[in-house]
Amino acid sequence: MTDLGHKIILQNTIFKAYEGSELIILTAIVNALILLPFIFLFSPAGFIADKYPKTKVIEYASLAAVGITTLILLSYTMGWFWVAFLLTFILAAQSAIYSPAKYGLIKEMTGNDKLAEANALVQAVTIASILLGR
Repeated sequence: MTDLGHKIILQNTIFKAYEGSELIILTAIVNALILLPFIFLFSPAGFIADKYPKTKVIEYASLAAVGITTLILLSYTMGWFWVAFLLTFILAAQSAIYSPAKYGLIKEMTGNDKLAEANALVQAVTIASILLGR
């Protein structure tokens, strides 16, 4: 919910401060900053989730998210738009590393018998968080 809120604030700032080709380019850059870490970290994130205990990966990734969002808050407070822009990429990278561990932990917690129900619950909570964050 927090990272989505940041991305919405960033995009709304772009919509209000820029127009024309600058608006289109900056919007494309923000979208790339959000998506590219998931593409670039697809294999490394899966490797990390398999090699290390998933609970530790989730713990460290969540701690990183707190630090990153604190830096984002500081950048908003100080008016450092471009720092917040860069932190979007870093926050997306954190999310890309966190996700495989989160979804891999579902099977470890429930086994095969309740995997579908648990996965559905996690997806429902994720979607509800996205909708509440808007």
